[in-house]
Amino acid sequence: MSAIRRGNPALGFDKSLPPSQEDAILRALTRKVNPADRGDIEPNMAAAFAQSDFSECLKAIAAALELGRVILPVVPHAVTAENPCSSGSLPQLQLEKVAGVRAVPVFSCLSTFEAAIKTGLAASLLNEDAQGETTSPASARPLPVSARALALTALNNPGRILLDGRYLLPRPLLNALASGDEWLPAWENPSFLTQISLLVEQVFPGASWSVVPRPAAIDQLLIALDPTIPDLADALNSLQNRINCLENLRESVDLLAVTPIPAS
Repeated sequence: MSAIRRGNPALGFDKSLPPSQEDAILRALTRKVNPADRGDIEPNMAAAFAQSDFSECLKAIAAALELGRVILPVVPHAVTAENPCSSGSLPQLQLEKVAGVRAVPVFSCLSTFEAAIKTGLAASLLNEDAQGETTSPASARPLPVSARALALTALNNPGRILLDGRYLLPRPLLNALASGDEWLPAWENPSFLTQISLLVEQVFPGASWSVVPRPAAIDQLLIALDPTIPDLADALNSLQNRINCLENLRESVDLLAVTPIPAS
């Protein structure tokens, strides 16, 4: 395996990794390297990004990833007998819009990866194998990987992938990708939407609602409410807790944030 390299000494892409600094992910994610791959965006992914509707864009991205590759940033670190690599450790970052939720960052093309490096990606990566070590912009290397193989590896921890800093690929999408199945988004899942309808009716009878995706964040349950409803905050917390307790939540949507909007 090898990282995509361009002659850019400032970013370190022209240097091979010494054996003592091989990240475990280089061994965990096997992929036959395409020598013709220069890191350009793949045609199916470019077509997906051209979708104007965000939900349709996510569905097209899922289809493009079935046979596609993405670029994974890896951070090399020292390996010793006292501090060996934990096999399969993936770089992660904290989602800015959701406290306590992490995702594996990946990129559709090398230019997007390079732009993220210049804006501080390396410093934001959380890698348990590299704790306590200084992370410089030049230390993050681009590794081309099969999206399906990465989905399988990332499925359990952290269970999410963030593409190009904007498109959050949730656990159900990763599960479908790893299994070779078609992804059914939460906002199009009849069974899940029926469950949500019943819960909303229990707490806010007659309220209008919808499940929608949003950039770089978990899906939202938008619910139109009168802000003068007594004990509104408690009722919203009750609805959120009921949703969190759904047995099939992780399989259907992973996480869903209840978000009130003013009723018109």
